[in-house]
Amino acid sequence: MSASNLKVFLRTLVRDKLYTGITVFGFALSLTFVILLSIYIQQELSVDQFHRNKDRIFRAVNEDRSSFGTLIGGELQSKYPEIECYTRLFQNSTFIENSQKEKVNFNFLLADSTFFKMFSFRLLEGMPGEVLKTRNSVVLTRSYARKLFGSEDIIGKEITCEGDLKLVVTGIMEDIPENTHFNTCDGVLQFPFLADLWGYPDLLTNNNNSSFGLYVMAKEGTDLSSKAPLILEDFKANYWMFKRGYVKEFSFEPLTEIYFGGKDGQGIHGNSRTLVVVLSAIAFVILVLALINYNNLSIAQAGFRAKEAAVKKLLGTDSASLFRQFIWESEALCFISFILALGFSFLFQPIFNQLLSTHVSVATHLNIGTIGIAVLALALLGLVAGLAPAFLITRFNPIDVVKGAFRKKTKGVYSKALICFQYTVAIALVVCTAVIWRQTDFMRNYNLGFDKENIIWMENQVSGAQKMALRSEFEKIPSVVGVSFVCGSPVDGGNNNSFSYKDKALSFQEFKVDTAFFSLLGIEVMKNDVAISKNGLWLNEAAVKALELPDRPVECNPYGGEAIPVFGVVKNFHFRDLTREVGPAWIKPLNDEEWPWSILVKINTTNPGKVFRQVQATYKEFIGGVPVEAMFMDQEISQWYESSERTARLIGYFSALAIVLSMMGILAMATYFIQQRVKEIGIRRVNGATVAEVLRMLVASFMKWIALAFVLACPIAWYAMSDWLDGFAYRTDLNWWIFGMAGCFAGCIALLMVGWQSVKAAMVNPVKSLKSE
Repeated sequence: MSASNLKVFLRTLVRDKLYTGITVFGFALSLTFVILLSIYIQQELSVDQFHRNKDRIFRAVNEDRSSFGTLIGGELQSKYPEIECYTRLFQNSTFIENSQKEKVNFNFLLADSTFFKMFSFRLLEGMPGEVLKTRNSVVLTRSYARKLFGSEDIIGKEITCEGDLKLVVTGIMEDIPENTHFNTCDGVLQFPFLADLWGYPDLLTNNNNSSFGLYVMAKEGTDLSSKAPLILEDFKANYWMFKRGYVKEFSFEPLTEIYFGGKDGQGIHGNSRTLVVVLSAIAFVILVLALINYNNLSIAQAGFRAKEAAVKKLLGTDSASLFRQFIWESEALCFISFILALGFSFLFQPIFNQLLSTHVSVATHLNIGTIGIAVLALALLGLVAGLAPAFLITRFNPIDVVKGAFRKKTKGVYSKALICFQYTVAIALVVCTAVIWRQTDFMRNYNLGFDKENIIWMENQVSGAQKMALRSEFEKIPSVVGVSFVCGSPVDGGNNNSFSYKDKALSFQEFKVDTAFFSLLGIEVMKNDVAISKNGLWLNEAAVKALELPDRPVECNPYGGEAIPVFGVVKNFHFRDLTREVGPAWIKPLNDEEWPWSILVKINTTNPGKVFRQVQATYKEFIGGVPVEAMFMDQEISQWYESSERTARLIGYFSALAIVLSMMGILAMATYFIQQRVKEIGIRRVNGATVAEVLRMLVASFMKWIALAFVLACPIAWYAMSDWLDGFAYRTDLNWWIFGMAGCFAGCIALLMVGWQSVKAAMVNPVKSLKSE
């Protein structure tokens, strides 16, 4: 851009402050969303890409999870030479003593000695093949080592953990990074140590407990996935889970697909590939809306810039030079908007991270590579954004423009179609936001079949023999009205039992509870005249149906052996989120000597926070200073809906942005097209047309496009939300009034924007409008 053109450009920006502000702010706001979404998408797609052996590592999976016995890995390696090595994986926690002899929580992964050979987690101290050689070795993360011992050298130090077991620090690793499917942890222990921790030596000598993840690394140049059918046949003949029909499928899942695979597993987390696709689409649509908005705003300024272009043409400037000038101006505005968007990105980064429960950092992505890509993308963006306005302005007849007789040759179908597209997106998003919030509210208020208010859920460390003493301590707190010891509750879902029944595979959840459980949670039980004993159970309504029993069974025989007494039928209560129907479950009495996993404490108080702290303090004192994990049950259950709420907030922000851009666009187009009809308005006024009649004429020409946008948006939103609601077993209705509300909302905004400009034009003295005729 030449110096003279630069001066003209800067004068234009200063002269038309409103236009400049709206253009730059709208573009910058859109680019802010695009920047944050792009970084998030890039992070998600980079998960586990840093592992050197990523193409050779697989996870063994069955129907819906990775869950195998402790001996399976070794058996596979001995039978299939394609397997170079394997590691079992399990996540657990315990308590260890720090340097001040205080008990602190220790969350760890258990893995085999090959773990650091297979995966590229950085070791700060220790050798990959050596750090997990011995049964009691532990590799601590950098942050946890510093938390325990400060800056002192801890290699070779002995750590005391639960049950006076000793661990020796053999290595320090970098903290588990964000871009991996493995959960964050405080350290890695050798897998066999789990047998010592659980006091269960037989764990390592059989496959009875099939709760452990299994990863294998194939030798280079081999096709391990092709062996999966052979392994499946082998399992059907020799592995109890497959022989009995509990599990029927087997495959190898590539490491880089685990994060988006959707299958559960030990010590891992994942995300939805659909979410990433949706966010990518959102980023693209935001960019399109921003370009449309820039086009509309630039075209709205065409009348003002046409005289400048005409004068330059009359002075000898050719159309190509003018075209280049306006393209350069478009590029400059894009770069100004981008600089502002970078600042907005830092400002909105915490909100974005909270919204998606992630850790996006704009600063860490500011390097030469990303800046280079951004510059190229902006150059292309500026070119695309400036093409239509530059073409429109440079094709004006300079004589007509100078005489003041300029009229736009087209009817503005292109620009109005863009407005229609913007409003189609905005209306569809408003509908989606309303439906998602409505479903979230429906789930929050849905009757789950039990009382969840004012109930504290706690992890338990006390033995079965200590239960009564601890109950007495809790009951000394005035606001405590009930205590129940359980193995499984609606919070954790209990244990899963799979078995074959009448030639079909059934999956039951199992809960073990004391006598206070049902009354404490307000769960309705239809009792039978059967004495409660340790050999019987309660069935929920779904279990009665699954076992094809009469409505009030007094016994059942799920395993085909001796009949089991049924104490009663429990009304269905939810122990999973509302995406799934209530499944079959049986509830067994918790024996006096059994160790309960967790404790439920019901309180009745106006100050729940205070009582919560009292309950925690009582437990901590009773168990000798060991920290306790506790939470209110309703808070834990609210996490069932966290994903839907995040989606609703995300779509809500996107809807707000789309509406703001649509408002800017229709305001710009209203200004432009009304400006083209100023003399027509003057003639109509002189011939007796009232302000109201002129207003109706101007508004109608825009509102028909908004009506078309509504017609287009409704089926799009209906299809999208019907498909989304199908993912819930219990869902709200897709009512017509939601679509009507969204249409009215969009129509009112359009009416306000167009009406404002129309009233201004209709109120102008017609003599002023016609003075150039």
